[in-house]
Amino acid sequence: MKAICYRLNSALTGFFLLAFAVVMPALVQAQTANDGQPVKALTTNSSGALLVLRESGLFVLDGKTATEIPLPPSDSVPRPNSLATGADGSLYLSGPGLGIWRYEYASERWQSLSHTLPDLGITAIAAHATQPDTLYAYLGEGGMFRSRDAGAEWMKVDSGPREPVEAFLHSDMPGSMESGWLFAGTTRGVARSMDCFCFWGDAGDLRGTVTVIGYDPSAPENVYAVIEGQLHHSSDGGETWAGIETPQAVTALTFSPTEGLLVGTENGNLLSRHASGGWGPVHE
Repeated sequence: MKAICYRLNSALTGFFLLAFAVVMPALVQAQTANDGQPVKALTTNSSGALLVLRESGLFVLDGKTATEIPLPPSDSVPRPNSLATGADGSLYLSGPGLGIWRYEYASERWQSLSHTLPDLGITAIAAHATQPDTLYAYLGEGGMFRSRDAGAEWMKVDSGPREPVEAFLHSDMPGSMESGWLFAGTTRGVARSMDCFCFWGDAGDLRGTVTVIGYDPSAPENVYAVIEGQLHHSSDGGETWAGIETPQAVTALTFSPTEGLLVGTENGNLLSRHASGGWGPVHE
């Protein structure tokens, strides 16, 4: 009888050890993906999975599975603060002092795209909405740069808005003389220009330092901007703006093909907006 109990206890112990070994990595992974740090940037990949940039790293959230993508190698302190997804699904990352990098999914490696830029002081990047090889970068006093060959060569195209740019995007909203529009979040508000760089003007009368800007690719007239954690929405391409209530201060936003509008918060949470206008957590 003692031998039977011993074998039963041993079997149960082995089962729980096996279960712990299977479950523990997932728990550690989830804890690492959401460690309470503010969300610095959000985007989605070609399969619709969410990419989340925090101070602790870059993570891909596919359902409830979180996988870390190691950040580019760096010999100094600079950390990334901006993400962009190209029209072909390519992932781009940048930050002041870090330059611009593209992630190669096949080799799981980062490739530097900064060789022809005058310096690494990138404060914001954007990818063209429909042209896979066209990228934009803002270098502060250096102005706006554009690449038409996926970052191999950069050319200065404009000085940018009068005020410094904190974030910007390219949109295929109709009405441009060329292929789309650039919206820039500046220290004054939202600036807007056709991508022929004909003229930068105010997009409406929203005032304040815009730290985050985004739009709905399925309805490009819908533009979103964040000032001091407060989310604002324009349904007419930036002509007029209205505030949107959120449970927490917003620090990043993107659009998911399945979830719609997603925001990252100062508390490190990810929230999606319901059709009713309410907010719910995105499970990590």
